[in-house]
Amino acid sequence: MTFTDAKLQQHAERVAFCATDLRDEQRLVCGLLDAYQYFQLTEGERSPRVAEAVQKLLSVELRPALRSWYRNSAENMNANAIAFRDRLSELAGERFG
Repeated sequence: MTFTDAKLQQHAERVAFCATDLRDEQRLVCGLLDAYQYFQLTEGERSPRVAEAVQKLLSVELRPALRSWYRNSAENMNANAIAFRDRLSELAGERFG
């Protein structure tokens, strides 16, 4: 996957590399979800890195893994995770989880 922001790519790939308990296709989803949260907290919701993380999560390439992520995580999500899932669902025009 090609990123425009090197910091976002480094963060997402570092988390993905450490997520050894996940299937390969879900590792980058995990990394991007973590990157979204980190950059949203440190740079704000309007950060270009936040926008790119969302764009990558909703990409054709990652959409199947994102669907699977939310199917597998539905019972273990807190209110913030559910709200973000619902936001992604709205942006994508499909229901995740």
